[in-house]
Amino acid sequence: MGWITFSAEGTQLSAFREALRKNGIACRAQQIRSNIFYAQTAAKNMRRLTGIAAETDMALCITARHGLRFQLLPFRKRFGLLCGLLCGAAFLYWCNATVRSIEISGNVRVQDAEILSALESLGVGRGSRFRDLPYTYLEQQMRLCISDIEWITMRQEGGRLIVDLTEEREPPALENDRFPTNVTAAVPAQITKMDIHGGHAVKKVGDTVKAGELLISGVHEDPPGVSHYSHADGIVEGIYPAEFTVHQAFVEELPVRGTTVTETVLDLFGKRFSLTLGFTPPEDSASFIYEEDAEPLILCGQRLPVTLLRCRYTQRETAITVFSEAEVRAMLEEAAAHFEQNFHAADTVISKKAEFLRDDLGISLNINYVFEGVIGKTSEIFVKLS
Repeated sequence: MGWITFSAEGTQLSAFREALRKNGIACRAQQIRSNIFYAQTAAKNMRRLTGIAAETDMALCITARHGLRFQLLPFRKRFGLLCGLLCGAAFLYWCNATVRSIEISGNVRVQDAEILSALESLGVGRGSRFRDLPYTYLEQQMRLCISDIEWITMRQEGGRLIVDLTEEREPPALENDRFPTNVTAAVPAQITKMDIHGGHAVKKVGDTVKAGELLISGVHEDPPGVSHYSHADGIVEGIYPAEFTVHQAFVEELPVRGTTVTETVLDLFGKRFSLTLGFTPPEDSASFIYEEDAEPLILCGQRLPVTLLRCRYTQRETAITVFSEAEVRAMLEEAAAHFEQNFHAADTVISKKAEFLRDDLGISLNINYVFEGVIGKTSEIFVKLS
């Protein structure tokens, strides 16, 4: 813990050195200059060294003190520093003894929010003590809570709870190419193309069909009259009409954001403490929009378990909105574009006739389309066994 540099002067120098040897006091860097003995020894020998110098009538002088023991000596009465060190040590221990964050890896289909919710239902969250966590039990319960988890393990790394998991493998998709099926028309159309992969065609290119009419049959009879069933498959394209109608009013009651109140919250080890005096969170959560911004405390590049939250509560309100005729027309055209993109993205538009009808309440848009695209759909054949 430390050593001292000393000098001894007197007429009994030989007796002094002999006494050091007999008492087992090890010295280093020994020198004798002008009948003065210079050396270094451990700080623990200082009391015995003083006694030997008195017995041999030598003048002992401590010239230097080295080591942590003597460096901390000036701070022995600074109790505030000691309390700060103890609080810092307790804080570091608490950071590593409780869950500061939960890190999840290995999940693809299962969302992090679902895993965190399951852990919370089992009593695991920020602020939980690691020594109270029954890891084996938690891993078993997590597999029961979330059926998509095949394997899961948990471990502690500092103040982090690491959750590694493997998801259940999805079974291969069932092949339906062996089920007996027919291909029928989904809409009334005129056939323009037929590409048959299985079964036999009942219609030909150029024929006009009604919705539900048979296009490709999976049933055929052999010469003796026995029916055989197969999986009819193919692509049948045709030209078919479609209609789109939508109405947009000039005046509507639309939801808007009302007044916003903000609460400052201190999140400490998973526990929340409100810093806004006199603030009471709204009880009717359905009538408010809740949002929050988190500002974690970072020290030396590490995130501490202390976070400042800005919680915003915005009132849900409605307002009467008046649209101009140009705005209404733009909204109707946007709705028509969404219809084409969502339902007929793979089809070709042959013709399109739009008509706007205006009345006192709003404008209606009626569009008559002619598309060319796939019109066949697969329908399963149900066979009654005698």
